[in-house]
Amino acid sequence: MSAPLHLLLITHGRLGEELLATATLILGPRDHTDALSNDGLSREGLVEAVLGRLEALPEDASLLLLVDAPGASPHLACRLALARQPLERRERQHGPITGVNLPLLLTALNRRETTPVDELLPLLLDRGRAGILMAD
Repeated sequence: MSAPLHLLLITHGRLGEELLATATLILGPRDHTDALSNDGLSREGLVEAVLGRLEALPEDASLLLLVDAPGASPHLACRLALARQPLERRERQHGPITGVNLPLLLTALNRRETTPVDELLPLLLDRGRAGILMAD
């Protein structure tokens, strides 16, 4: 893969920051990864914050958006922000994938440089689901 796949976690409160901090403890620091909280932002404020992050990326950058809960404000803000992007940029912006958890994030960080996006996305869904189980 030529350009790195950027990851942006958009979550309630500090969840995204804490997931990234935990992933860093396990894997070490990773570039091209950031978190954005909805804390203190209106829906339009969050949309604007997401747009700011999208527009700050290099023109040819690919991006994967990860959010915590389907239908919640981070998810809706992502969808609204993506809809405002020019088509040529939207083609390189993937997601949002909802229900982000640590297994999904670790897989994304480990595999994003070696796995094409069209193979990575279903892998992430599988890893995220596999991380949810009833333990004995």
